[in-house]
Amino acid sequence: MLYSLKSALIMAFFCVAFISDSSIAKNTELIPVKPKIVGGEVATEGDWPWMSALVYTLNDISTTLTVDNTSYESQSFSGGVAGSAAGYTVDCGIGDSPCVDATNKICLIERGEIDFAVKVENCQAGGGGGAIIYNNVEGAISGTLGEDFAGTIPAVSITQADGATLKENIGVSANLTVIEEAASVQSSTCGASFLGKKWILTASHCVNGVSPQQLKVNVGEYDLSDGAENAKAIKRIYMHADYQLDVELNNDIALIELVDSVTNPAITAITLVDLTTTAQLAIDNSTVTVVGWGGRQGYDADGGPTSDFPDVLHQVDLQLLTNEECKSILAQSSTDTFEGTFTANSIGLSDAMICAFIPGGGKGSCQGDSGGPLMINTNEGWQQIGIVSWGIGCAADGFPGVYTRTAVFSDWVNEITNGIAIDQFFDFTIQAKAKAQSSALEIVNNSELSTNLTFTIDGDVNFTITSDHCHNIAAGATCLLPVNYDAAEIGNHSANIIIASDNSEIATSSAKIIAQTIALASEIKTQLSSADVALTWYSGGNSAWKLDNTEAAAIVSGSIGDKEESIVMVTVAGEGELSFEWSVSSEENTNDPEEPFDALYLYVDGELINFISGEIAYQSESVEFPAGEHNIAWVYKKDQLSSEGDDNAHIRNVVFTPVVIATPPEPVAPEPVTPAPAPLEASSTSSSGSIAWWSLIIMVISLRIKCRK
Repeated sequence: MLYSLKSALIMAFFCVAFISDSSIAKNTELIPVKPKIVGGEVATEGDWPWMSALVYTLNDISTTLTVDNTSYESQSFSGGVAGSAAGYTVDCGIGDSPCVDATNKICLIERGEIDFAVKVENCQAGGGGGAIIYNNVEGAISGTLGEDFAGTIPAVSITQADGATLKENIGVSANLTVIEEAASVQSSTCGASFLGKKWILTASHCVNGVSPQQLKVNVGEYDLSDGAENAKAIKRIYMHADYQLDVELNNDIALIELVDSVTNPAITAITLVDLTTTAQLAIDNSTVTVVGWGGRQGYDADGGPTSDFPDVLHQVDLQLLTNEECKSILAQSSTDTFEGTFTANSIGLSDAMICAFIPGGGKGSCQGDSGGPLMINTNEGWQQIGIVSWGIGCAADGFPGVYTRTAVFSDWVNEITNGIAIDQFFDFTIQAKAKAQSSALEIVNNSELSTNLTFTIDGDVNFTITSDHCHNIAAGATCLLPVNYDAAEIGNHSANIIIASDNSEIATSSAKIIAQTIALASEIKTQLSSADVALTWYSGGNSAWKLDNTEAAAIVSGSIGDKEESIVMVTVAGEGELSFEWSVSSEENTNDPEEPFDALYLYVDGELINFISGEIAYQSESVEFPAGEHNIAWVYKKDQLSSEGDDNAHIRNVVFTPVVIATPPEPVAPEPVTPAPAPLEASSTSSSGSIAWWSLIIMVISLRIKCRK
């Protein structure tokens, strides 16, 4: 990828679902960038039977909104609740605090600055019974309240123009409803192609960070407006191991294994063009076809975004280029368009990529077409030669689209789909020195034969394999291979797990494993938490964090260069909450804040939780933990170019508040019962009942004491 132009100018075709109101500042939700073909035409149904869509499915939701006896177009928020509300409207601004005078009213809230969920929750906190959120730009809102939405009131969205109308007439009667229908709908995220049986081919960046439970595949799809019930569940996702380590979208390929094989005879598989034929077709500048759904509005190399998203499949014909031709065109166009001089060698185009375009622009694939097939009609019928991956602009003149060259990965595809597959990549993440770690990688025998396997580690000796596992595996069987990491040496560590079969006819795949160990930082503990025995501090990376001499109880990131990082980590023992303040002064990506240039990242047990970038003064943050030991890491990381501000990050006032588990009181033995005087004969029945009653009390007390232990 042409990273010398900055990631803001490089529109890799990422595709995930839904957009949150925090997309300007903090992205905690999935963002919709629907697939599209620019300058193409509607495809004929049935022409591309292997074409598939990666989709999110959900029950259809309908909404109604009537204000002052006038009906308005409205939309629902994913993650919201069904229900109805009626009341007078009240102006709640941008909804950044509990709405004043909102009891039993309908909150009118402007989009901007904070999450949609927070706006609705602040409406409810003020007593509101429902929320109307209007856009702050032209067009409708397609948003989410998120999985963690805690509100119980219905909410709808409307356009900016309708919001302005309602704001001019605050205090009138309003009614809104949100109804969840029984039927399902689908939201497409990326394209894909069907390889046969239960296997789907797509781009790694389409499934990066996505679990199989989140996504489905609609195989042989044509019209996205119906057929959501046909979407198939995913069993496993195999991203190419070398994509994980490559920030330039190299090796941008992934395989999806479905839970069930595709048996519909109308859906046929596509095959891959071989390496030799691919090279010759590029030399011949052959005509290729790419298909996809979505927006059809192109834009220049420094422009965007797109629009005009259709539901039915579209197609467009393009012209293949050799990589030398593509590099030359991109270098010249970049020099003409951006600051600086670019050469063919500075263009990030690898042998695992191939380009296609139309002279003069105006036609091409773009964001969201990702994962879909680039195809050519050969002597063997239609075959796949590429996977939509990335580009600069959208069908812009002089900027060819870049595709994954599928022929390079034919052996890899065969190893996974017909041989011994293994989880392709595992990251032990950042570890404290002397803290040994273990995990397990899943092995699946996708061949039709049983086999004996042997495993070796190629690379760092800090990794080992538990030797008595997975040596014999039947056809179709799975096994978990234990992998260990001894964090004895500071620094970055990596290795490959190599699998060999005793049957040479069975292909085997390999896995990449990595880890990073950082050193104990006693001086940081002294500075930040000397009295807290539950916290232990470590630091490392390209440059360790150090004490901030400008203020007490604060630390600052180390001095680093381009593509480097400075790490500080604290281990927390026990259940509780860690609170802290953090700040950063760094280069900011103002075009796309969710893809920062330089930033301070927060990880909890290896999972990215949040980040801050730009000029951010100290702000508070907290993380809660269950019982056990946890790693909290702050990583200040820089991209390939440029620096702004102080180019560092700060942390201060780190406090761990453990959960106090109440100890049940010791049981108190009942006082002895003094025997009553012998009863009169006439009272014998009554007295006997009294003794039995006391016995029952003692028995119940005894039972309660046992239940408390």
